[in-house]
This record gives sequence, structure tokens and C-alpha cells, in this order.
Amino acid sequence: MSENLQSEFSQDLKDRAHFLRYSAIEGLETHLLALESNLIDHKLNVRWAQDEDSLCNNIVELLPQAQYNRVCFDLPEVPMAFKQNTDNVVNSVSVESLANHDDEADVLVVNADFAVAENGSLVFINKASKDCFNLVSNLIVIVNIDQIIVNAADLSLFLKIRNRKGEDFPKDVKILTQSFEKVIADTFQSSDELGYTKENVNVSVILYENNVSGILEDLSLRQSLYCINCGRCMEVCPVAKMSSQLSPIEIVKRNCFDQFNHTQSIFQQTTLCGNCAEVCPVGVPLTDMLIYEMNLVNGNVSYNKTKKLYSILSKRSKLNKCNSPFFRYFFVKKFFGKNRILHNYFQNQKDPFYNITRNTPDKEDDQFEL
Repeated sequence: MSENLQSEFSQDLKDRAHFLRYSAIEGLETHLLALESNLIDHKLNVRWAQDEDSLCNNIVELLPQAQYNRVCFDLPEVPMAFKQNTDNVVNSVSVESLANHDDEADVLVVNADFAVAENGSLVFINKASKDCFNLVSNLIVIVNIDQIIVNAADLSLFLKIRNRKGEDFPKDVKILTQSFEKVIADTFQSSDELGYTKENVNVSVILYENNVSGILEDLSLRQSLYCINCGRCMEVCPVAKMSSQLSPIEIVKRNCFDQFNHTQSIFQQTTLCGNCAEVCPVGVPLTDMLIYEMNLVNGNVSYNKTKKLYSILSKRSKLNKCNSPFFRYFFVKKFFGKNRILHNYFQNQKDPFYNITRNTPDKEDDQFEL
């Protein structure tokens, strides 16, 4: 393994994280019911959303006004359905302008990084809107149901592995355990008054299914739900670096469904280098799942259009035996010339061989007999 791919976590730590994620996903229904019960006990409004349309409908129903709500979104991506169907309902306010008090918002919509089933805590890590929670009267929290932590005692482990190198924990962690109040400064103040009033913030939680049940149905792919969105697989993926498109875990999750695994796109989305599986802090077997999905594709298309997974791995095996830069150049051009992403990736590689599962270039080729 190259030095820049060496894991920053010990194998024991990764094994424990993997087991905890296994426990959370395998008992997901039970943990979600416990989470919902605890959230309700904390006087929070709880809703469920199955897909993107349902999520958008829930958000619209929670807006305080029929039209022209000032809404601040702190989400990885605002749902497309929301952008298309809410022109007269929402005026978007940027997080930056809200935090700087340049603008006001009626509602803040934010995605929780984790939810703790044991006590109903919602965890926010390094959010751009970290100083805005008490600036709005309505807070809508979206919880992806696969981001469940079973026990509060395990939160510190996941905070550690979600963080980058050099620090034990993220710089800013907010934990919401109950409804709260925001402080409003009085316009006119006097010495015999406090100078401010308090107003309850309406907190609503949307438990977002987002295709999780569909992935759970495939026993070979459900480990993709162990992902905690740390982003490390994206950082080491050569295809992502060249195309700036999907991360390895996103590729796996997309190809769980028929509309994607009936196409050949997955063969353009990965080099099967194994970097992503090497650095994953919770031990998601990404390379194994990509190979499994490639075999699914081979079974879902007609024979004359099937791109044999064997041929890809066989080419990789032959490429490993090309010790001369001269021969390697022409080999890459011949076999990968039509796929510019793979062509550029292989041409730029400096290692003496291209690793999938082997550690030396002269290992036997039995592994390629699929």
C-alpha cells in the first residue's frame, strides 16, 4: 500500500466502527422507532418522508406562510423537486447573509449528521449555519435514517472518524436534545427591564428514507449503508479526481437499482483500484460491491452488448506484466483509448503495477477467473 493511502485509523478501531454500523443497520427498524419516541418525548414534531417529492411536500407543509417564506437551506444539495415547484412559496436566503445579519429568515432547513436512537439527540458537525439556529423561528431538521447511532456512548468514536487528520474531534459540534428558545433584543431598553424577550423555536424533524429500504433488500449491497459520509473515498478516487462526478459510495448506491444497473455506465465510473476500500474508516467493502454490481450488469444486458468483467480484470493483469514504459504506453492506448478517464488514469500512474486485490505484480491470475 502506498504511503498516502495508509489508514489513519488502527484496524481495531475500524473493526469496532464496522460492528457498530452493522448493529445500527441490521436493527434499523427498532432503532428508528426508539428515535421517533424520544424525539416526541422532547416535544419535537416528527414526520416521515420516503422520497424526494415527499421530502419537499413535508417542508412546504411546515412553512409558516402560504407564500413568500424566507428560507435558508444548509443542505449538501437542495432537492431538485423543491427548486422546480416552489417559486411562489420560497425566497431563498443564503447561510452567509443570515449569519452576518445581512438578511433574515423565517425558516432554517438543515441536515443532521447523526441521530442518536438511545436519547433522541441530533448531531450537527461543522455546519455553515452553526451560528444561525437561534436566528429563526422555525427549524426543520432532515435526518437520513441510515445515519443512526444506537448508543450515545458511541458518538465520540464516530466524531473522531468523521474528522480529518491532526485533530481528535471536529471544531464545531452541536447537539440538539430538545426544543429551545431564541432571544429577541428589545428595540427600546430600560434599566428596569431585561432588554430582551424569548420566543419558542418550532423544531420539526423529518426522518428521510431516501431509498434505504431498497438497498436493504440486497444482502450483498446493504453494507453500503454503513457509510457515515466522511468523504475519504472521494478524496482517493482517481475517477472522481478526473471527472468530479460521483464518489465510489454514490456509484455503489446508484447501481443498486435497475434503472442504473441495466446500463454500462458503471464500467466508466471506476478503475477498481481499491483505494476507496483501503481508506474507509468503517470498513465498507467498496471494491467487492463494485465488482458485484458489474456482474449484475453483465446479467442484465443482452449478450452481444455485455462488457465482460473478466476482460477488464484480465487487461489489468496483463498491464501489470508490462514492465517497460514503452510497452505500457501502447498497451494503455490500445485497450483503454476509447475511455479517456481510464486512459488518463493509467497513463499517469507511477506505481510499478496496478492493484486491485494483489500485493505483487507476479502473483497468480486465478483471482481473475470469475
